[in-house]
Amino acid sequence: MAKKKQKQSQPKSAGLMTEVAVEKVAFAMGRAADLDEVLRQAGLTRQRLSVLMTDDEISQAMETRLDAVINAPWRFAEDHGEQTEFLKLEFAKWRGEIVGGAWEACPFGYSVIEANYQQMEDGKFSFNSIQVKPLEWFEPRNNGELLYRPPQENNGINVFTKWPLKFFLTRRKPTYKQPYGDALLSKLYWLWFFRTNTTKFWVKFLERFGSPLLVGKVGGDNPKQEDIDGMTSALLNAHAQSVIAIDARDDINTIGTNFSGAGSSAFEAFDNVLTRRIQKVVLGQTLTSSTDGGGSRALGEVHEKVRLDKRNSDLRMIMPTVQEIIDALCLLNNFEKHTIILGGEQDLNVDVVERDLKLKTLGVEFNQQYVVETYGISVDHFKMATTTDRKVTRQFSAVP
Repeated sequence: MAKKKQKQSQPKSAGLMTEVAVEKVAFAMGRAADLDEVLRQAGLTRQRLSVLMTDDEISQAMETRLDAVINAPWRFAEDHGEQTEFLKLEFAKWRGEIVGGAWEACPFGYSVIEANYQQMEDGKFSFNSIQVKPLEWFEPRNNGELLYRPPQENNGINVFTKWPLKFFLTRRKPTYKQPYGDALLSKLYWLWFFRTNTTKFWVKFLERFGSPLLVGKVGGDNPKQEDIDGMTSALLNAHAQSVIAIDARDDINTIGTNFSGAGSSAFEAFDNVLTRRIQKVVLGQTLTSSTDGGGSRALGEVHEKVRLDKRNSDLRMIMPTVQEIIDALCLLNNFEKHTIILGGEQDLNVDVVERDLKLKTLGVEFNQQYVVETYGISVDHFKMATTTDRKVTRQFSAVP
Protein backbone atom coordinates (compact mmCIF):
# COMPACT_ATOMS: atom_id res chain seq x y z
CA MET A 1 0.00 0.00 0.00
CA ALA A 2 1.18 3.45 -0.82
CA LYS A 3 1.79 5.66 2.13
CA LYS A 4 -0.63 8.53 2.50
CA LYS A 5 0.89 11.91 2.05
CA GLN A 6 0.85 13.89 5.24
CA LYS A 7 -1.05 17.11 4.83
CA GLN A 8 1.14 20.11 5.47
CA SER A 9 -0.34 22.49 7.99
CA GLN A 10 -0.65 26.10 6.93
CA PRO A 11 1.56 28.54 8.80
CA LYS A 12 -0.23 30.49 11.45
CA SER A 13 -0.35 34.15 10.58
CA ALA A 14 -1.78 35.47 13.82
CA GLY A 15 1.66 36.50 15.05
CA LEU A 16 2.32 38.40 11.84
CA MET A 17 -0.63 40.66 12.42
CA THR A 18 0.32 41.73 15.92
CA GLU A 19 3.39 43.40 17.40
CA VAL A 20 5.57 41.23 19.59
CA ALA A 21 7.86 42.99 22.04
CA VAL A 22 9.25 42.07 25.40
CA GLU A 23 8.72 45.61 26.67
CA LYS A 24 4.95 45.19 26.35
CA VAL A 25 4.97 42.80 29.30
CA ALA A 26 6.52 45.47 31.49
CA PHE A 27 4.15 48.09 30.11
CA ALA A 28 1.12 45.93 30.97
CA MET A 29 2.28 45.41 34.55
CA GLY A 30 2.27 49.10 35.37
CA ARG A 31 3.75 52.42 34.42
CA ALA A 32 6.55 52.22 31.87
CA ALA A 33 9.98 53.11 33.16
CA ASP A 34 11.50 56.45 32.18
CA LEU A 35 14.58 55.62 30.12
CA ASP A 36 16.27 59.00 30.51
CA GLU A 37 19.85 58.18 31.51
CA VAL A 38 20.43 61.47 33.33
CA LEU A 39 17.32 61.03 35.46
CA ARG A 40 18.26 57.42 36.17
CA GLN A 41 21.78 58.34 37.34
CA ALA A 42 20.54 61.25 39.43
CA GLY A 43 17.68 59.21 40.93
CA LEU A 44 15.06 61.81 39.98
CA THR A 45 11.61 61.71 38.47
CA ARG A 46 10.80 63.84 35.46
CA GLN A 47 8.53 66.24 37.36
CA ARG A 48 11.37 66.98 39.80
CA LEU A 49 13.20 68.77 36.98
CA SER A 50 11.06 71.82 37.81
CA VAL A 51 13.58 72.70 40.56
CA LEU A 52 16.04 73.67 37.81
CA MET A 53 13.78 76.57 36.86
CA THR A 54 14.69 78.28 40.14
CA ASP A 55 18.17 78.97 38.74
CA ASP A 56 18.36 82.51 37.40
CA GLU A 57 20.39 81.66 34.29
CA ILE A 58 18.29 78.64 33.30
CA SER A 59 14.97 80.39 33.90
CA GLN A 60 16.04 83.46 31.92
CA ALA A 61 17.24 81.36 28.97
CA MET A 62 13.99 79.35 28.99
CA GLU A 63 11.91 82.51 29.24
CA THR A 64 13.76 84.03 26.27
CA ARG A 65 12.98 80.96 24.18
CA LEU A 66 9.33 80.90 25.29
CA ASP A 67 8.82 84.62 24.56
CA ALA A 68 10.00 84.09 20.99
CA VAL A 69 7.34 81.40 20.51
CA ILE A 70 4.49 83.33 22.15
CA ASN A 71 5.25 86.50 20.18
CA ALA A 72 5.37 84.68 16.83
CA PRO A 73 2.76 85.95 14.34
CA TRP A 74 -0.23 83.74 13.59
CA ARG A 75 -3.15 83.65 11.17
CA PHE A 76 -5.83 81.37 9.73
CA ALA A 77 -5.37 80.08 6.21
CA GLU A 78 -9.12 80.17 5.49
CA ASP A 79 -11.64 82.97 5.88
CA HIS A 80 -15.20 81.87 6.64
CA GLY A 81 -16.57 85.18 7.84
CA GLU A 82 -18.11 85.16 11.33
CA GLN A 83 -16.72 81.72 12.14
CA THR A 84 -13.15 82.87 11.52
CA GLU A 85 -13.67 86.06 13.51
CA PHE A 86 -14.99 84.04 16.46
CA LEU A 87 -11.97 81.73 16.36
CA LYS A 88 -9.60 84.69 16.12
CA LEU A 89 -11.06 86.23 19.26
CA GLU A 90 -10.90 82.95 21.17
CA PHE A 91 -7.32 82.16 20.18
CA ALA A 92 -6.16 85.72 20.85
CA LYS A 93 -7.69 85.51 24.33
CA TRP A 94 -6.16 82.13 25.23
CA ARG A 95 -3.00 82.22 23.12
CA GLY A 96 -0.66 82.51 26.11
CA GLU A 97 -2.19 79.51 27.87
CA ILE A 98 -2.37 77.37 24.72
CA VAL A 99 1.09 78.14 23.32
CA GLY A 100 2.78 78.26 26.73
CA GLY A 101 1.16 75.03 27.89
CA ALA A 102 2.12 73.16 24.74
CA TRP A 103 5.66 74.60 24.86
CA GLU A 104 6.26 73.03 28.30
CA ALA A 105 7.03 69.84 26.38
CA CYS A 106 10.35 71.48 25.50
CA PRO A 107 11.83 71.55 29.03
CA PHE A 108 10.03 68.44 30.37
CA GLY A 109 9.69 66.21 27.30
CA TYR A 110 5.89 66.15 27.24
CA SER A 111 2.97 68.22 28.52
CA VAL A 112 -0.78 67.67 28.83
CA ILE A 113 -3.30 70.50 28.46
CA GLU A 114 -6.86 70.24 29.74
CA ALA A 115 -9.50 72.42 28.06
CA ASN A 116 -12.78 73.26 29.79
CA TYR A 117 -15.61 74.68 27.68
CA GLN A 118 -18.67 76.81 28.29
CA GLN A 119 -21.76 77.52 26.21
CA MET A 120 -22.49 81.15 25.47
CA GLU A 121 -25.88 82.82 25.19
CA ASP A 122 -25.91 82.51 21.40
CA GLY A 123 -25.32 78.75 21.68
CA LYS A 124 -21.63 78.76 20.69
CA PHE A 125 -19.03 76.91 22.70
CA SER A 126 -16.00 78.83 23.95
CA PHE A 127 -13.11 78.13 26.31
CA ASN A 128 -13.74 78.50 30.02
CA SER A 129 -10.23 77.58 31.17
CA ILE A 130 -7.06 76.01 29.76
CA GLN A 131 -4.62 74.50 32.24
CA VAL A 132 -1.45 72.40 32.18
CA LYS A 133 -1.88 69.26 34.27
CA PRO A 134 0.89 67.59 36.34
CA LEU A 135 3.12 65.18 34.47
CA GLU A 136 2.86 62.39 37.02
CA TRP A 137 -0.87 62.00 36.32
CA PHE A 138 -0.33 60.80 32.75
CA GLU A 139 1.70 58.26 30.83
CA PRO A 140 2.29 58.68 27.08
CA ARG A 141 2.51 55.37 25.21
CA ASN A 142 4.57 54.54 22.14
CA ASN A 143 1.39 53.86 20.12
CA GLY A 144 0.15 57.44 20.52
CA GLU A 145 -2.21 56.76 23.44
CA LEU A 146 -2.27 58.76 26.65
CA LEU A 147 -3.07 56.96 29.90
CA TYR A 148 -4.36 58.56 33.08
CA ARG A 149 -3.50 56.60 36.22
CA PRO A 150 -5.77 57.29 39.21
CA PRO A 151 -4.01 57.36 42.59
CA GLN A 152 -3.12 53.92 44.00
CA GLU A 153 -4.28 52.10 40.88
CA ASN A 154 -2.28 50.20 38.29
CA ASN A 155 -4.83 50.17 35.49
CA GLY A 156 -4.71 53.28 33.34
CA ILE A 157 -7.60 55.03 31.61
CA ASN A 158 -7.28 55.88 27.92
CA VAL A 159 -7.69 59.65 27.99
CA PHE A 160 -8.48 60.17 24.31
CA THR A 161 -11.21 57.50 24.38
CA LYS A 162 -12.96 58.46 27.63
CA TRP A 163 -12.56 62.26 27.41
CA PRO A 164 -12.37 63.27 23.75
CA LEU A 165 -11.73 66.93 22.88
CA LYS A 166 -10.62 67.61 26.48
CA PHE A 167 -6.95 66.62 26.84
CA PHE A 168 -4.18 67.48 24.38
CA LEU A 169 -0.71 65.91 24.41
CA THR A 170 2.49 67.56 23.20
CA ARG A 171 5.80 65.68 23.02
CA ARG A 172 9.34 66.73 22.10
CA LYS A 173 11.22 64.26 19.91
CA PRO A 174 9.46 61.08 21.09
CA THR A 175 10.77 57.66 20.06
CA TYR A 176 9.49 54.12 20.37
CA LYS A 177 11.76 53.38 23.34
CA GLN A 178 11.24 56.80 24.92
CA PRO A 179 7.57 57.80 24.51
CA TYR A 180 7.95 60.42 27.23
CA GLY A 181 9.93 62.65 24.89
CA ASP A 182 13.32 64.32 25.19
CA ALA A 183 13.45 66.68 28.19
CA LEU A 184 15.75 69.65 27.65
CA LEU A 185 16.11 70.20 31.40
CA SER A 186 17.64 66.75 31.88
CA LYS A 187 20.64 67.89 29.82
CA LEU A 188 21.06 70.81 32.22
CA TYR A 189 20.83 68.84 35.46
CA TRP A 190 24.53 68.33 36.12
CA LEU A 191 25.33 71.90 35.06
CA TRP A 192 22.73 73.12 37.57
CA PHE A 193 24.04 70.72 40.23
CA PHE A 194 27.66 71.89 40.00
CA ARG A 195 26.69 75.54 39.60
CA THR A 196 24.51 75.46 42.73
CA ASN A 197 27.07 73.67 44.88
CA THR A 198 30.02 75.78 43.75
CA THR A 199 28.04 78.92 44.52
CA LYS A 200 27.38 77.65 48.06
CA PHE A 201 31.08 76.95 48.48
CA TRP A 202 31.96 80.40 47.17
CA VAL A 203 29.55 82.10 49.60
CA LYS A 204 31.12 80.21 52.51
CA PHE A 205 34.55 81.23 51.24
CA LEU A 206 33.50 84.89 51.17
CA GLU A 207 31.96 84.60 54.61
CA ARG A 208 35.21 83.22 55.98
CA PHE A 209 37.80 85.25 54.09
CA GLY A 210 35.85 88.15 52.60
CA SER A 211 36.17 90.46 55.58
CA PRO A 212 39.58 91.32 57.07
CA LEU A 213 40.78 89.12 59.91
CA LEU A 214 41.39 91.08 63.14
CA VAL A 215 44.48 90.09 65.11
CA GLY A 216 44.84 91.58 68.59
CA LYS A 217 48.05 91.60 70.66
CA VAL A 218 47.74 92.01 74.40
CA GLY A 219 50.42 94.32 75.85
CA GLY A 220 52.72 93.48 78.74
CA ASP A 221 55.33 90.82 79.37
CA ASN A 222 53.03 88.41 81.18
CA PRO A 223 49.43 89.07 80.07
CA LYS A 224 46.72 87.56 82.16
CA GLN A 225 43.99 85.31 80.85
CA GLU A 226 41.45 87.97 81.75
CA ASP A 227 43.23 90.41 79.45
CA ILE A 228 43.22 87.92 76.56
CA ASP A 229 39.52 87.17 77.07
CA GLY A 230 38.79 90.87 77.17
CA MET A 231 40.64 91.42 73.90
CA THR A 232 38.70 88.53 72.27
CA SER A 233 35.39 89.98 73.45
CA ALA A 234 36.37 93.42 72.16
CA LEU A 235 37.27 92.04 68.71
CA LEU A 236 33.94 90.18 68.46
CA ASN A 237 32.09 93.39 69.28
CA ALA A 238 34.15 95.28 66.72
CA HIS A 239 32.66 93.23 63.84
CA ALA A 240 29.16 94.41 64.75
CA GLN A 241 29.90 97.92 66.07
CA SER A 242 33.09 98.80 64.15
CA VAL A 243 34.29 100.51 67.37
CA ILE A 244 36.82 99.14 69.87
CA ALA A 245 38.60 100.59 72.91
CA ILE A 246 41.96 99.12 73.96
CA ASP A 247 44.85 99.90 76.22
CA ALA A 248 47.78 101.92 74.90
CA ARG A 249 50.07 98.93 75.24
CA ASP A 250 47.77 96.67 73.12
CA ASP A 251 48.02 96.34 69.36
CA ILE A 252 45.47 95.37 66.62
CA ASN A 253 46.25 94.55 62.99
CA THR A 254 44.14 93.44 60.01
CA ILE A 255 44.97 90.67 57.57
CA GLY A 256 43.17 91.03 54.25
CA THR A 257 42.50 88.57 51.41
CA ASN A 258 43.76 89.07 47.88
CA PHE A 259 40.73 88.21 45.70
CA SER A 260 42.75 88.46 42.52
CA GLY A 261 44.43 85.20 43.44
CA ALA A 262 43.87 81.69 42.18
CA GLY A 263 40.74 81.06 44.28
CA SER A 264 38.71 83.94 42.87
CA SER A 265 39.83 83.58 39.25
CA ALA A 266 39.20 79.83 39.29
CA PHE A 267 35.64 80.29 40.52
CA GLU A 268 34.92 83.01 37.97
CA ALA A 269 36.28 80.89 35.13
CA PHE A 270 34.28 77.84 36.23
CA ASP A 271 31.08 79.88 36.63
CA ASN A 272 31.54 81.43 33.17
CA VAL A 273 32.00 78.00 31.60
CA LEU A 274 28.80 76.69 33.21
CA THR A 275 26.85 79.79 32.19
CA ARG A 276 28.01 79.54 28.57
CA ARG A 277 27.11 75.84 28.44
CA ILE A 278 23.62 76.57 29.78
CA GLN A 279 23.10 79.24 27.12
CA LYS A 280 24.42 76.94 24.43
CA VAL A 281 22.05 74.10 25.38
CA VAL A 282 18.92 76.27 25.64
CA LEU A 283 19.55 79.01 23.08
CA GLY A 284 21.95 77.19 20.77
CA GLN A 285 24.63 79.84 21.24
CA THR A 286 26.43 81.94 23.83
CA LEU A 287 25.91 85.36 22.22
CA THR A 288 23.02 86.69 24.33
CA SER A 289 23.54 90.09 25.93
CA SER A 290 27.27 90.47 25.18
CA THR A 291 29.77 89.65 22.47
CA ASP A 292 32.58 88.42 24.74
CA GLY A 293 34.70 91.52 24.39
CA GLY A 294 34.11 92.19 20.72
CA GLY A 295 31.26 92.20 18.25
CA SER A 296 30.41 92.64 14.63
CA ARG A 297 27.44 92.69 12.29
CA ALA A 298 28.21 89.10 11.24
CA LEU A 299 27.92 87.91 14.85
CA GLY A 300 24.58 89.64 15.20
CA GLU A 301 23.26 88.04 12.00
CA VAL A 302 24.36 84.58 13.12
CA HIS A 303 22.72 85.19 16.49
CA GLU A 304 19.45 86.16 14.80
CA LYS A 305 19.46 83.13 12.49
CA VAL A 306 20.06 80.70 15.35
CA ARG A 307 17.30 82.34 17.37
CA LEU A 308 14.84 81.97 14.48
CA ASP A 309 15.87 78.33 13.98
CA LYS A 310 15.13 77.52 17.62
CA ARG A 311 11.84 79.39 17.50
CA ASN A 312 10.73 77.67 14.31
CA SER A 313 11.66 74.30 15.79
CA ASP A 314 9.47 74.99 18.82
CA LEU A 315 6.65 76.17 16.57
CA ARG A 316 6.77 72.91 14.61
CA MET A 317 6.59 71.01 17.90
CA ILE A 318 3.46 72.77 19.18
CA MET A 319 1.67 73.17 15.82
CA PRO A 320 -0.16 69.79 15.94
CA THR A 321 -1.44 70.51 19.46
CA VAL A 322 -2.64 74.01 18.58
CA GLN A 323 -4.35 72.67 15.47
CA GLU A 324 -6.09 69.95 17.52
CA ILE A 325 -7.45 72.58 19.91
CA ILE A 326 -8.79 74.65 17.00
CA ASP A 327 -10.31 71.51 15.45
CA ALA A 328 -12.03 70.69 18.74
CA LEU A 329 -13.59 74.15 18.91
CA CYS A 330 -14.68 73.90 15.28
CA LEU A 331 -16.27 70.47 15.90
CA LEU A 332 -18.22 71.64 18.94
CA ASN A 333 -19.59 74.66 17.06
CA ASN A 334 -20.08 72.81 13.74
CA PHE A 335 -17.71 75.22 11.98
CA GLU A 336 -15.88 74.79 8.71
CA LYS A 337 -12.30 73.52 8.70
CA HIS A 338 -9.81 76.16 9.87
CA THR A 339 -6.05 75.78 9.49
CA ILE A 340 -3.94 77.91 11.83
CA ILE A 341 -0.44 79.00 10.80
CA LEU A 342 2.13 80.04 13.40
CA GLY A 343 4.98 82.18 12.11
CA GLY A 344 4.89 82.46 8.33
CA GLU A 345 4.67 85.42 6.07
CA GLN A 346 5.99 88.13 8.41
CA ASP A 347 9.32 86.29 8.74
CA LEU A 348 10.88 87.51 5.51
CA ASN A 349 14.47 86.57 4.76
CA VAL A 350 16.20 89.89 4.11
CA ASP A 351 18.94 88.31 1.99
CA VAL A 352 16.37 86.62 -0.28
CA VAL A 353 14.39 89.85 -0.64
CA GLU A 354 17.49 91.81 -1.63
CA ARG A 355 18.45 89.11 -4.13
CA ASP A 356 14.98 89.11 -5.72
CA LEU A 357 14.97 92.90 -5.97
CA LYS A 358 18.31 92.83 -7.82
CA LEU A 359 17.02 90.13 -10.16
CA LYS A 360 13.88 92.17 -10.81
CA THR A 361 15.94 95.20 -11.83
CA LEU A 362 17.70 92.94 -14.36
CA GLY A 363 14.35 92.06 -15.90
CA VAL A 364 13.57 88.75 -14.17
CA GLU A 365 9.83 88.16 -13.62
CA PHE A 366 8.64 85.84 -10.83
CA ASN A 367 5.45 83.81 -11.03
CA GLN A 368 2.82 83.25 -8.38
CA GLN A 369 4.11 79.81 -7.35
CA TYR A 370 7.58 81.19 -6.59
CA VAL A 371 6.16 83.88 -4.29
CA VAL A 372 4.01 81.37 -2.38
CA GLU A 373 6.82 78.84 -1.90
CA THR A 374 9.55 81.37 -1.07
CA TYR A 375 7.70 83.81 1.19
CA GLY A 376 4.84 81.63 2.48
CA ILE A 377 2.20 84.21 1.53
CA SER A 378 -1.31 82.95 0.92
CA VAL A 379 -2.68 83.30 -2.62
CA ASP A 380 -5.65 85.26 -1.28
CA HIS A 381 -3.40 87.92 0.21
CA PHE A 382 -1.59 89.23 -2.89
CA LYS A 383 -2.00 89.81 -6.62
CA MET A 384 0.70 89.57 -9.27
CA ALA A 385 1.10 92.71 -11.34
CA THR A 386 0.66 92.20 -15.10
CA THR A 387 2.79 93.69 -17.86
CA THR A 388 0.17 96.33 -18.65
CA ASP A 389 0.03 97.34 -14.98
CA ARG A 390 3.78 97.92 -14.91
CA LYS A 391 3.79 99.89 -18.22
CA VAL A 392 5.10 103.40 -17.76
CA THR A 393 3.47 106.16 -19.77
CA ARG A 394 6.13 108.53 -21.10
CA GLN A 395 5.19 112.14 -21.69
CA PHE A 396 7.22 114.48 -23.90
CA SER A 397 7.04 118.26 -23.87
CA ALA A 398 8.00 120.43 -26.80
CA VAL A 399 11.13 122.46 -26.41
CA PRO A 400 10.75 126.05 -27.76
